[in-house]
Amino acid sequence: YLTARVVFPPPPGGYTDPDMPRKPSARSMEGDGLLPPLLQFLAAGAYYFLSAQTIINRGFVHPDVRQMVGLMCLSDSSFCVLSGWWSRRRAARGKKQSRARKPERRPKLAGFPRLALYALPVFDLFGLVVAFEAIRVAGSGFHQTVGGASVPIGAALNVLLLRTRFSYEQLSAIGVVMLGLSVKARALLADDADFPAEAFALVLASCFGYAMRGVTMEYLSKTKNPPSGDRMTLQMSVTGLVAWSLYFVVFALPDFHEKVRAPFISATRELGVWKTALLYATHAVSRGLTSKGIMGIVRVGGSTALSLAQVTRASVIVVLSHFLFCADDARQCLDRGGVFSAALVVAGGALFAAAKHRNGVSKTEASKRRTLRETSRASRTGVAKTAARGVTKTAEKKKQR
Repeated sequence: YLTARVVFPPPPGGYTDPDMPRKPSARSMEGDGLLPPLLQFLAAGAYYFLSAQTIINRGFVHPDVRQMVGLMCLSDSSFCVLSGWWSRRRAARGKKQSRARKPERRPKLAGFPRLALYALPVFDLFGLVVAFEAIRVAGSGFHQTVGGASVPIGAALNVLLLRTRFSYEQLSAIGVVMLGLSVKARALLADDADFPAEAFALVLASCFGYAMRGVTMEYLSKTKNPPSGDRMTLQMSVTGLVAWSLYFVVFALPDFHEKVRAPFISATRELGVWKTALLYATHAVSRGLTSKGIMGIVRVGGSTALSLAQVTRASVIVVLSHFLFCADDARQCLDRGGVFSAALVVAGGALFAAAKHRNGVSKTEASKRRTLRETSRASRTGVAKTAARGVTKTAEKKKQR
């Protein structure tokens, strides 16, 4: 065996054995890179929602226009095109020799992955439209609270469709989030007002749509030829923009003056032209950064991490909405129970992000790792046996001589 080690030196860095403990890298210590896209998603997503609430409260257009859907799809498409153009320009400046080469093209998807790519905008648009309808019916506070149901729905869909197995730390994080949601739900049920069953059903439907979107993106990111994040974002945003344009032509264009022109002029005069332009511009940029954060979270942490990030963002938004909109809208006010609920939800999301580098893997990935371990052991054993046989034969020849 020692001769085998000398005759057949190990590769640089040693043999790869999944069973051997490894020194944690800086990337794994930060949750396998989950923290940067998570912070980007929380910061940009919170501003995006708060600016959207401001646009809705100002009444720039009639609610039937559903301008937030159109603005979201338009900002996503524009941001992807501009960011892609800027990335290509920087790459061309850094590598002038690459200009003579033909750009590499990704192989086209076929079969079920291609069907999943075309189904992705359907899930996204369904969740988006139903979510804004729930906000219109019951208010954003109710939507943000009940929207935490996306965590168990997303986890169940992961187990059923992707066969994902979660670690004990991740399950504990999900339990903390559910505990925070139950605190707020108990307060809603104890209220004297009638329970909004219609809004409850709408929020659950939007959670299902968003969860299916996250599962589909996670599935596409793990295919043999995964589409880029910009490709998936463009697939959703362009399809949504076309669908909203058709809706606008049919339902809003006949009453354009009453639903669009007159209220927009009135709201712009009240707020100011420059402030209105700044509000819409920053809203669009924040939406683009939020989409980038979504893709980063799904690529690193999966769809369940995205659901937990959405719930954490919802808690942050509920707290900020209390300080910004409580004076004008009583539904945005926050009590002690709401503060405790938001704290539990944020703690659960942080726990899940910290537990990412010990993430449970799917059954398929686990079988691949098991096969890798067996192959690695067999190869080392075979090398040692072959070397030992060579040493034995050499010794026999020396004795014969």
